[in-house]
Amino acid sequence: MNLPFHSAGPGWPDSDVDDIYEVQDPYHRCHDTDYERSGWLEQNVHSEEDQIHSSEEEDNSSTSSKEHMNEVDRQLEEEIKRKKVVHIAQEIMSSEKVFVDVLKLLHIDFREAVAQATHHNGKTIVDERILNQILYYLPQLYELNKDLLKELEERVAHWTDHQRLSDIFVKKGPYLKMYSTYIRQFDINVALLDEQCRKNPGFAAVVREFEMSPRCANLALKHYLLKPVQRIPQYQLLLTDYLKNLSADSEDHKDTQAALFIVKEVANHANDIMKQGDNFQKLMQIQYSLNGQHEIVQPGRIYLKEGTLMKLSRKIMQPRMFFLFNDALMYTTPVQSGQYRLNCILSLAGMKVSKPSQEAYQNELNIESVERSFILSANSASERDEWLEAIATAIDDYTKKKITFISSRSQEEAEEAVDNGALLGSKAPIWIPDLRATMCMICTCEFTLTWRRHHCRACGKVVCQACSTNKYYLEYLKNQPARVCDQCFSKLQENKDRCASTSISPLKAGAFSFTRKQKKIPAALKEVSANTENSSMSGYLNRSKGNKKQWKRLWFVVKDKVLYTYAASEDVAALESQPLLGFFLREEKNGPARKLQFKLYHKNTLFYIFKADDIPTAQRWIETFQEAMILEE
Repeated sequence: MNLPFHSAGPGWPDSDVDDIYEVQDPYHRCHDTDYERSGWLEQNVHSEEDQIHSSEEEDNSSTSSKEHMNEVDRQLEEEIKRKKVVHIAQEIMSSEKVFVDVLKLLHIDFREAVAQATHHNGKTIVDERILNQILYYLPQLYELNKDLLKELEERVAHWTDHQRLSDIFVKKGPYLKMYSTYIRQFDINVALLDEQCRKNPGFAAVVREFEMSPRCANLALKHYLLKPVQRIPQYQLLLTDYLKNLSADSEDHKDTQAALFIVKEVANHANDIMKQGDNFQKLMQIQYSLNGQHEIVQPGRIYLKEGTLMKLSRKIMQPRMFFLFNDALMYTTPVQSGQYRLNCILSLAGMKVSKPSQEAYQNELNIESVERSFILSANSASERDEWLEAIATAIDDYTKKKITFISSRSQEEAEEAVDNGALLGSKAPIWIPDLRATMCMICTCEFTLTWRRHHCRACGKVVCQACSTNKYYLEYLKNQPARVCDQCFSKLQENKDRCASTSISPLKAGAFSFTRKQKKIPAALKEVSANTENSSMSGYLNRSKGNKKQWKRLWFVVKDKVLYTYAASEDVAALESQPLLGFFLREEKNGPARKLQFKLYHKNTLFYIFKADDIPTAQRWIETFQEAMILEE
């Protein structure tokens, strides 16, 4: 151990340990002898031992001091928590006192104000039954909370004797469920209050006068009616804070946990009811927005989604406002700002929703229901997908709730029967739009101003009058006779023969026969229809037969390396077909539309110029054409 020099002298052995570490002058003159040196070393050893013992004492003293400080801190923290518990108990009691006064204002003071107005006017201001409905369940809540307040005041006044209050909530727990009944009727009662104020000027005057009185503190009556709705969450917050500050060995700890569990259950139930209340308000809002008298509010009906979609009619797209519920899909026509005319409410029972098979109609979705079926179009593919998912989920949930076990037939078998056409005529078909078919979908004769289109009421196809001379009783039309095509007529007759129990007979349209001279169409052009499945690509393109020729919008299908051309997307026969092997493409290099256009050549001879609606579509068509031009080995 290296220590600084220290001058020898009296008192050294008795010097304090700390003195050893005092820095001395290293150049101080000293005459050492062997004895002195030996004595100094001995003294130094004893001093080191004293230092070690002293350090141990200091460590022990420090540990003891820390333990003492921790104990003090713990006691201080416990004291703070005890004071908080008392403060929260007082807050529970004082807030209950304020709340009971609110209940008294509604149940007693407001009733007295109405009674005084009735006495003063000499006639009934408002029917007693209506007033009781507006103040529904407030008498019961007033008695419950008045009793609760009395017990809370007793406990807080004698806190040192009991130091507990949660057992009161445990005892009153079953009665707290009365709040759920009040909350369930809250929206209805407030709506009734508003309605009476609109219809009954005398009652409205009483309400206004009462709200302006000092007793009401210039607050609306609805402000006070909302207080019972807010009280249960307040109990939950106060009891949670109360439990957090209670010691684990407190007498009230176990009861507080039980009370908090009860209050949370009531609060969760109240939240569910409030959500239902929001749903009720939304349904009422929709009902008020419809022209005429319509019952949109139905038991168990839940609002899910709304939005504007284009509904495809026979000739044009028309904007319609759609409302999706958990049991129905409703569509309306906008008539003025925020007002609608009801078109139809379609049950989700038996409804199907799907995407069209053609890529060209990526914004569309098909709705098939028992009453009506149609095509809808959204603003974008993503919006279409949102509606598709929402409707499909609603149908699935509705079916799961309504499905019942049928021993003789499973749900899958029933669905398969529908898909196989066994129930033809039981559902409204989706009508093919007029502009998507230029020829009869049975005989392929072209439509003109005199040779008009007709729709089969069983399958929705566009047919000519010669191919739809029959009528048949259709189930979805409540067994009323309707025009059907020849193909459906044959199928319906077959179904009738299989179901011997039916007594309904088919109808003939009349003895007149309709004939039209048809243009002979090669069989090769009938092999592939415009809406064929498993094609490489299909859709509309603008086509020109030369640089100076006029553009014509046509429907094209590439299938099995053959390009088929159609006048419309639902035509059953092609205008022409062209194998693409041996052809090649050249993309347009100049001009503003160069990325939209591409040219089809054969042996350096220009056959056609194509133009797509957008660049991504043009690129997909180019890739499809190029794949079809290569002979696979």
